[in-house]
Amino acid sequence: MSGGWITLGWVIVLGLPLAVVVTVICWPARIPKDRTVRAIRQRVEDEDRSQ
Repeated sequence: MSGGWITLGWVIVLGLPLAVVVTVICWPARIPKDRTVRAIRQRVEDEDRSQ
């Protein structure tokens, strides 16, 4: 019985930090609104109109 608890403990001790690291690496970063394709296109069009 105690062998199962030890195994579960090791799974938690090693698995949880590993899951957090993988999640942080794979989670997509949010793009700021001024860096979207639509915002860049709007800035380019505004520059073209001002010239």
